[in-house]
Amino acid sequence: MLAAECAWIILRAEHTRIRELLALVGGMVKARDWGRPGPQAAALVELIERLQAFEEATHRPKGVVLLEMLRGRSAEADQLLDELELESKHCDGLLSQAKAMLRPAESGETVAIGAVENLLEEHRLLMLAHLDREDTLLHSQTAQLLTGDEWAAVVSSMSAAMEVAKERDRGRPCP
Repeated sequence: MLAAECAWIILRAEHTRIRELLALVGGMVKARDWGRPGPQAAALVELIERLQAFEEATHRPKGVVLLEMLRGRSAEADQLLDELELESKHCDGLLSQAKAMLRPAESGETVAIGAVENLLEEHRLLMLAHLDREDTLLHSQTAQLLTGDEWAAVVSSMSAAMEVAKERDRGRPCP
């Protein structure tokens, strides 16, 4: 099951990067400079967009085949996948709401600092719990239900996703 170990090393490394980005957002939020008109609000929006881009363009594509193979294997796995999908959508919505509330500050208006802080804190807590569930429960389900051949297909799809990302990012500096 070397393929399974390789896949989870990649996924956990990406989870570490997501946690790092969450910490950066949290640090910027605590500074509160972004609540006043000026470039700080734009910097926070940019950091949120980096987090979103990493999730959408780098992390999620690697899990597509894994999740498709797991779907339908057991009621427990299906319930977990449904819950994780709902959590992801909720997290996406929280970030979109926070960005929308920050846009006025980019143009010189004052924003509702407390509301943005609450949205981003809710997102952070939910995302951390989500990543923990992937690292534990999803890992356990995949270990129980996927075969060696299926893991080989998962790793192959992850490799292809990495090549697509590399081509997309060619010429752009790493965040």
